[in-house]
Amino acid sequence: MSVVTLKGTLYEIRNFASFVQTYVMESRRPDPDSIRSIKNGRIRLCRGEGPGSASPLPPKCRTDKTGRFELDLSQVPDGPVSVVAAGSEERRNNYWYRSKSVRSAALGQQQRDIYLARVTIPDKFGFSQADLAGLLEQMKGQVADLERIIGRITGTGIALSGSGKGATASFKILLEPDRSDDLGMLMRHTLTNFRLDLPGPAWLTGLLVSRDAVEESIRAGARSLTDQINERLRINAIRGFTDQIANAHTTLATMLANKATLTLERVRYPLLTDQRGASSNHRAIVGDVCLGFSQFV
Repeated sequence: MSVVTLKGTLYEIRNFASFVQTYVMESRRPDPDSIRSIKNGRIRLCRGEGPGSASPLPPKCRTDKTGRFELDLSQVPDGPVSVVAAGSEERRNNYWYRSKSVRSAALGQQQRDIYLARVTIPDKFGFSQADLAGLLEQMKGQVADLERIIGRITGTGIALSGSGKGATASFKILLEPDRSDDLGMLMRHTLTNFRLDLPGPAWLTGLLVSRDAVEESIRAGARSLTDQINERLRINAIRGFTDQIANAHTTLATMLANKATLTLERVRYPLLTDQRGASSNHRAIVGDVCLGFSQFV
């Protein structure tokens, strides 16, 4: 029985304008001068939909000096999987590319080249402290009994605290690159240092207030906040790519969204500078983003 393999070449886009003209606008193979192969890149499969999504599957392989990869699929059960490309194993959070879910049985039918372009979202286009204050003000108007909520972007996440009807809560949101096949998400979040204090004696509070309900309301607010940060960064990442094209067509952003996937390589929290170039006390949330093109999309 013949061995089924996933074959392709991993490329970095060197001239984004030329690549877009041929590959995106004209649906042709890119100009060879606009790309270069990536050696020692990691290619592997991850579980697609359902429980265990984004969990790595065996085996994995590295690209050779010409950027080519061959991944043996004989150990992979038929089912939804996502193809990912990444760099050094020493850095866990440097995924470059992830595909939508595909059936593993269909992967060995043709050459599957992957093209990557990188962009760093400028600090001034990140999610700022002022943006955070605006969203929290909206949240206060939408959540019943929420009287006060404040937040601050720190060097490691977002510190939040709030109060209402005598109850107080504080927690921190940590943001990390999303590794799932949900291509609409750049980042995922976790809550740490969670503290919730309810008013009154414990026995009386238990009768009048559901602690679980209050906590779930807070966690839902954190999810909503993260979703809005995610969308802001996604729009600004696409803008970072379209700005590289002189006289870009107004539909280019939509075309890129339809033909490519966005993967967040790294989250950063830089201190911003004022108009005089002096460092301020405010940080922004930005990131290094990869735009990936392949036949998996």
